[in-house]
Amino acid sequence: MSFQFTLQKILEVRENDKLKAEKEFSQATRQFEEVATKLYELLKKKENHENDYYQRIESKIHVFEIQQSHSLLAQLQKQIDQLQYYTQKARDNMNRKQEQLVEKSIELKKYEKMKQIKYEFYVEETKRQENILMDEISVQQFINR
Repeated sequence: MSFQFTLQKILEVRENDKLKAEKEFSQATRQFEEVATKLYELLKKKENHENDYYQRIESKIHVFEIQQSHSLLAQLQKQIDQLQYYTQKARDNMNRKQEQLVEKSIELKKYEKMKQIKYEFYVEETKRQENILMDEISVQQFINR
């Protein structure tokens, strides 16, 4: 007779849930990194344009160029604001997926611990049964002498 965990199917479902949660968290992390990278690149681009703008201001430039620079910087700022919003949403999603992963991991650990306890009980019970059987065999052998 071998050990069979009565809640094995539930344990397998919990393992699958955890794997799914890991994939979702990984995907959410990847999405966050992509959006954050775009935001970083846009911030860097804005910084470069601002530096270029201030250098050109020190030299003589036309009013038209100043207007172009201001409109470009305003457009970049609008894009940055939008990307900051998307970055925050991606961060919130990533944090939510991480919390779900932690919950799934805890659930899985509970069932794994239950399985371990049941297995230890099974081993102890098997040893006890073997000892009883050995005692009976010893008694039978003693009587048959």
